Amino acid sequence: MNAMKLLLVLSVVAAAASQYYGGGGYRRVSFAPVVTRPVLQVQQRPVVISRDPLVDYSGAGSDYHFSWRHDGGRKYAWEAANQYCASLGRGWTGVSIETHEEDRTISSIITGDQLQYIWTGGYRSGYDFVWPSGATFVGLNWSPTGAEGRPQPDNREEGGENCLAVLNNFYNDGVKWHDVGCHHEKPIICERQGSFYG
Repeated sequence: MNAMKLLLVLSVVAAAASQYYGGGGYRRVSFAPVVTRPVLQVQQRPVVISRDPLVDYSGAGSDYHFSWRHDGGRKYAWEAANQYCASLGRGWTGVSIETHEEDRTISSIITGDQLQYIWTGGYRSGYDFVWPSGATFVGLNWSPTGAEGRPQPDNREEGGENCLAVLNNFYNDGVKWHDVGCHHEKPIICERQGSFYG
């Protein structure tokens, strides 16, 4: 009789192990409800796998760090957000969105992680905006609307809207760029461009 019980226990353990380690590869069994997220379909270059714990995504010659995945979801005023990026080490700044491909990648990250908004490294200098990378600023994705229904940048807020944020459908406009007062608090995407590797 003891042999039968032992055989039954081993069978149950084997069945549970096969579900846990199914198909020879490790996988976790989760009983949490499945949550679907709206994700933009983006054609991207292959992702480079990084062993650097600061890097959440690599592509197009840059590494990217998503503050909310490392700081418990904190939000920062623009200056503090960019100081957060600098504190990561040499070469880290707020993201400079220099191409349509990079803009689609950033939009996909924002929608995939269900964020309302993020800071970039972009800021107003005189009448124009500039990137911390030093690349020529091209307004690739300004929103056609804002709080007052005017195309961005509109510098609407008293005290000026001198910092560049990407908002996720905040004004029923999709994932678009907005000039925003720098005192508002948001998470940030940090970028380390390829010239700083090593």
